[in-house]
Amino acid sequence: MKKALTVAGAVALAAGAATSVIPTSAAAQPSAARKVVARSVASPGKVIGSPSASAASTFIVTLQPRNAAGLQSFVRAVSDPSSASYRKFITPGQYAARYSATSAEVAQVTAWLRSQGLKPGKVSPTRTFITVSGSTSAVQKAFATKIHSYKTGARTFTAPATSVTVPANLAGSIAGVVGLDQSRLLHTTNVRPDTTSKKATPNLKSLGATTSAKSGTSDACSAYYGQYTLPYIPAGKAPLNKKLPGSMCGYTPQQMQAARGINKVKSTGKGMKVGITLWCNDPRIFNDTNTWAGDLGYQKLKSSQYQVLAPAGGYNSDYCDNTDSGGVNVEQALDVQSIHGAAPDANIVYSAAAAPLDDSLLTALHALVDGNKVDVITDSWGGSETNDAATNDAYSSVFMQAAAQGIPVLFSSGDEGDNTNGNQKVTPPSPDYPAANPWVTAVGGTSLGTSNVSGSKVGWEQGWNTERSILSNDTWGSWTYRYGGGGGTSNYHAQPYYQQGVVPTRFAGVDPHRVYPDLAGAADPYTGYLIGYHDGSTASGDFTLSKIGGTSWSSPWTAGTLALAGKRLGFLNPKIYGAGHAGLTDIAGNQLTHGFELKANFVNKTTGAIYQALTTVSVNSQNLEDQTLTSDTGYDNLTGFGVPTSTKAFLAALLK
Repeated sequence: MKKALTVAGAVALAAGAATSVIPTSAAAQPSAARKVVARSVASPGKVIGSPSASAASTFIVTLQPRNAAGLQSFVRAVSDPSSASYRKFITPGQYAARYSATSAEVAQVTAWLRSQGLKPGKVSPTRTFITVSGSTSAVQKAFATKIHSYKTGARTFTAPATSVTVPANLAGSIAGVVGLDQSRLLHTTNVRPDTTSKKATPNLKSLGATTSAKSGTSDACSAYYGQYTLPYIPAGKAPLNKKLPGSMCGYTPQQMQAARGINKVKSTGKGMKVGITLWCNDPRIFNDTNTWAGDLGYQKLKSSQYQVLAPAGGYNSDYCDNTDSGGVNVEQALDVQSIHGAAPDANIVYSAAAAPLDDSLLTALHALVDGNKVDVITDSWGGSETNDAATNDAYSSVFMQAAAQGIPVLFSSGDEGDNTNGNQKVTPPSPDYPAANPWVTAVGGTSLGTSNVSGSKVGWEQGWNTERSILSNDTWGSWTYRYGGGGGTSNYHAQPYYQQGVVPTRFAGVDPHRVYPDLAGAADPYTGYLIGYHDGSTASGDFTLSKIGGTSWSSPWTAGTLALAGKRLGFLNPKIYGAGHAGLTDIAGNQLTHGFELKANFVNKTTGAIYQALTTVSVNSQNLEDQTLTSDTGYDNLTGFGVPTSTKAFLAALLK
């Protein structure tokens, strides 16, 4: 049975009271005079020693909110169309006055930190956390813990070997400590198809793309599904058993707008601001976006439309470099160009974290929310779900604050399905986080097949779940899992109020927990979205156009779509799970009827040389796998309640 874990100050999402429980091993139980504020490291790897006593670290101390039950009630009311408080959002100042720690409590915690030899820094504007730095010896003394150094693979990190605790007299003021445990490295959620060239393709013509509506046999990439098939190929792998379309070029923003009916909506996002959180920053993204727009004949981004919020302490050089921004510049380009593609006149605020670690990303989220700087936030990153209450409650806190201020927070649902690699007998399913948090809107993935050059005709749309088979010696190999939209059930968060009586028990469980995603959008990299960026691994960093996919595409595209509403919409999930399901189109059926035959790139494991092989790629591949995700009528754990196929209907439903 799954256990719902909460801490004092956390909000119960189902019937029953919140309890203050953070599991620790028997040997690590604190004395009765101390409160656990963070657990010991869960997956430490190999112990390689301890950091020096003088080694410095930076982390955040989260503060206990006031009136947590009142906050939950307010967020529910302000998100409920039947409530008198519906969409009567509050400001950060009002939030702090009602729900944050008092100035006296902040002073108490700050004084104690100083007394322990630690250096409290900036207090967040809404008094929700304090940035703290200090030596290993001071940290160990203050929190009665031991900090060890660990190694997993090539990576080394530090983390608490025992529970992190504070004196009992601070239990009502300190909620948790986040950042001492650096074992959980977050990652982006974008994927590339096997056909991505290793040579720079600086413009659309160099991709081999054509605007011709003619179909036939060609090595060129296709402007729509089925335009071309490769010459001289056998029938694809069973059960497809037919010659399949070749590789697509990747959708342009104009094609995606046509496919989703954005051209039928008058708004262009003017006056709205969309926020992004990620770590590092590529200073070339603005210029790259305009090079991309110019090549595709699309509206360019004005300098006044793009803002970067840098972390106060600078970037962590272990993760952020000066060549391709620590490897996340592709994600940054995808986020920016997806938002701009859906809402060309919306402003974009990029809140950069110092590193792919929880405390850094929480700080980046607060920069947007505490400053009330944006009208919607998209996040295309995550990691495995943790049962550390301090971390989870810190995320819930900022997401609920955003909801109180009317800011929808979207998260990509992940690109590895249920994380079983297509075989749950070998690898148990596990959720992605923060996508599984109940206070965010998780965006899953679909495969979208258009049937004309403009994109205005959609031939089909199914759940994104990809298998592939490689031709060798004229024989198709076994199907193997490639990737797919993320989904599943939280092990930590109980079923939220809006899913009760709506999400089937087969997904939520007998002891019901939060299920995600909530909705979905185009994400399949084999159809893909064309973006432009500088890639350190491509032709010595030259600008390139490339198709890319993943729920890192569906989330920012959805955020751009929300900007077309012209006003803040608040927490979306009560609308999605309510009557009409926010105008979404249900994606149902697990039938395997579509796929591709293409020349995929592979790397010889012995020589490192790149070679090509004919590959069958399947779409909507649930029946080829032993995994837990499915595409059913109504709600399902692969596409949620469906896709905003009609932007006009989607916005009309949300604006009611």
